[in-house]
Amino acid sequence: MKIYEAILTILQEKGNATIPVICEEMNEQAPNLPRDRNPILEPSYIKTLISRNTEWFVLNDDTVSIRPDKEPMLLTVVLHGYPGPEMRVRINFKRNIFTYFEWHLDSKAPGPLRTGNYGSLLEFKKLLYSFKLWDWQDDYHTEGIVVDGTSWSVTLNTKGKTYESKGLEAFPREWVEFCKALSKLVGIEFSC
Repeated sequence: MKIYEAILTILQEKGNATIPVICEEMNEQAPNLPRDRNPILEPSYIKTLISRNTEWFVLNDDTVSIRPDKEPMLLTVVLHGYPGPEMRVRINFKRNIFTYFEWHLDSKAPGPLRTGNYGSLLEFKKLLYSFKLWDWQDDYHTEGIVVDGTSWSVTLNTKGKTYESKGLEAFPREWVEFCKALSKLVGIEFSC
């Protein structure tokens, strides 16, 4: 997985790249990557890896790109439960910015604006691939009547497709890790 992540990082930084460029970049990063015996990654090996992973990559001649339906452009996450607050995060991967909005039902503000330590948008984007939002169901719900549950929605816009998922008191398997990564990015603890 680490080699695929390194290839994704290179493509996110450089855009489309040829096999030799990816190979050169990977060999510069080689001390950080797991390898068997060979200290240098060969172009043929990189090409084989990329050819096998059609879920993330498109290979056209020697040029590699991230599949348009897997390249995040915009992510919107909404989380709310009774009695509140409602939290919204909007991440624009193209502009490399995010906004966080918190709405409380009572009329009093919870205090002064909090500043905190924010995580890295690049690190969050790397983790996003492991959450596989494109595989999440459209709707998650529990059986029976839910009165005071937590509702949520996630919308991921990629270059090629929009993925939407929502739920009420039921979550995808990756939800806790997704929430932790989101909390680290915005610097505010989400109750998930």
